[in-house]
Amino acid sequence: MERGVETLEHAYDAVVIGAGNGGLTAAATMAKAGKKVLLVEQHNLPGGFASSFVRGRFEFEPSLHELCDVGSEENPGEVRRLLQQTLGISVGWAAVPEAYRLLTIAEGKDNLDIVMPFGVKEYVDQMEAYVPGSRPSMEKFIKLCEGIMAALAYIGASGGKADSKVLMKEHANFLKCGGYSVSRVLKSLHMPKKAQRILCAYWCYVGISTDQLNFALFAAMLYKYLTKGAWIPKMRSHELSVALDARIRELGGEIWYNTRAEKILTENGRVTGVRTSHGDVKTSHVIACCSPNAVFGDMMDASDVPERQTRMVNARRIGARGFVVYLGLNKTADELGLTDYSYFIYESMDTIKEAKRADGFNDHPMQATVCLNRANPGCSPEGTCIMSFTTLYNTDVWGDVAPEDYVNKKREVAEKMIRDFEAHVGVSITPYIEEIEIATPVTMARYTLNPQGAMYSYSCADWDTMLPRLMMLKEDQIVPGVRFAGGYGPRIYGYSSTYLNGELTAKLTLADMKEAAK
Repeated sequence: MERGVETLEHAYDAVVIGAGNGGLTAAATMAKAGKKVLLVEQHNLPGGFASSFVRGRFEFEPSLHELCDVGSEENPGEVRRLLQQTLGISVGWAAVPEAYRLLTIAEGKDNLDIVMPFGVKEYVDQMEAYVPGSRPSMEKFIKLCEGIMAALAYIGASGGKADSKVLMKEHANFLKCGGYSVSRVLKSLHMPKKAQRILCAYWCYVGISTDQLNFALFAAMLYKYLTKGAWIPKMRSHELSVALDARIRELGGEIWYNTRAEKILTENGRVTGVRTSHGDVKTSHVIACCSPNAVFGDMMDASDVPERQTRMVNARRIGARGFVVYLGLNKTADELGLTDYSYFIYESMDTIKEAKRADGFNDHPMQATVCLNRANPGCSPEGTCIMSFTTLYNTDVWGDVAPEDYVNKKREVAEKMIRDFEAHVGVSITPYIEEIEIATPVTMARYTLNPQGAMYSYSCADWDTMLPRLMMLKEDQIVPGVRFAGGYGPRIYGYSSTYLNGELTAKLTLADMKEAAK
């Protein structure tokens, strides 16, 4: 339908800005609760990073490597519970076969080339095989993980009103270690250095070195992987986004694509509507699945943004930016010798050094690489396979590349990553490249409007990680009627977290509505 000034008369219980994972989930949750909800999205399709694209005869996954909290039908995780049981969404899932293959390439005789499995017992046993004597510290680590999960479940259920007495009595270990860095906790467990390096392979999924990475966040992520495995939707993450779109509409919600949210309208310090590129709509509640910098800097008048909120936003640092090489290969994974799904290739397992190297361009970019066919054999035409190579940048180095150098720089970085992979995995893939596509942070900024193409929203500084955000839910809502979902929500970033952020933010908004109605 043609939308224009007539939308001035449209009124909604809530308007959701952005159809990323968090926005889609928030809109579906609001609609399921019987609320009149409008979702606006500047792109012509849902998902943000959770999408797909076609080149030649290949359909590529833009960003998802794996989800850590899906689980099986028999052992469901929070994400499966949310999507399948709560929202009534059904998609086809494929299980990832192993946790990861880890390779280091510049440590001489200490180089690693190992494969780690899912399952707590299996993982601990394999660690003991690789690092004899590691079992006692690994068992202590797993016990801490269990305590972290129990405490986080309590804090999440409290809605930001966790009782300190309950925490001290029932979750003492969480209070002892939850706020420390991963490095500090593992050192306190007297875990062998080599075991620490193997254990911390997932650090790039958070984009922070382990001396800064919050232990509670890391422990929760790793424990979910070990107990629930890793899963991907068979039809790429686009399958999830399309399913959520359909469910929102089934529940009576509206979605406007090709529609940009331009301004959040206020009166006397309260939200009254949203100005879109197709006209104004009335609402008292906005859920933003986009950057707070954009909301408070561009979409709201400065007079409506408290100084405290401005200071908080300015204190945060943009998280890691992604660079991805997509390959469609005219040989099968077996023919190419690609035996594993997930590969982590680091120059060093010193995460401090690796994170520092991500501040700029270097000769051996760290990489998290997947061969999609190892989890989903039918994802590409017969006789072919799909790969993606991802590296991270902590700074806006791609914003400094001159336009005339941009294409050549993309190719240079992509070729380095492919060469490193071939050299250290011991395979040849270059002669069999049928399709290649390269996405830089500039690409991702263009499609998602994320500042500098950030995949990880704000960096998880120790003062701004999942725990303080969950504990400060009430205090952090400074602008009445405005809440955030997606990677900028209280449960931080990553696919699983953004879906759960959407649900949590919707529930908080529903509580706001109930409170306002009193």
